[in-house]
Amino acid sequence: MAGHKEAVIDASVAVKWFSDEEDTEKALALRNDHIDGRQTLIAPDLIVYELSNALRFKPGFNQEMVARAVNDLLDLQMDLISPSRELISKSSELAFRYDITIYDSCYIALGGIMGVEVYTADRQLYEHAASSRILRLL
Repeated sequence: MAGHKEAVIDASVAVKWFSDEEDTEKALALRNDHIDGRQTLIAPDLIVYELSNALRFKPGFNQEMVARAVNDLLDLQMDLISPSRELISKSSELAFRYDITIYDSCYIALGGIMGVEVYTADRQLYEHAASSRILRLL
């Protein structure tokens, strides 16, 4: 399909789909491109847990709202990637290289393995790992 591309997103992007905050419009544009078939969004399956946890602690969210957000995320039919030896090995390498968590590094590792850009809204992560050349800040 002409113009179709793939990208990895991290949980900081997905959180913005459910919470009106800085860069929400940019995050929604990525989601809408996925919904409209112009782009395929990919993430480690860890995103489901990270989104749930982030919304659980976001003021104004309750149990039902978190469950609804997770269901909405799953309904998007993003490509959710399960852990593999290669992904975990690369995540560990990048976590030490960039001094970031394994959780954060798995998104960058996945992007590197797949040869696609990785979108984040986490400025601190971006500052640590911008030299990866595939990490993009919303």
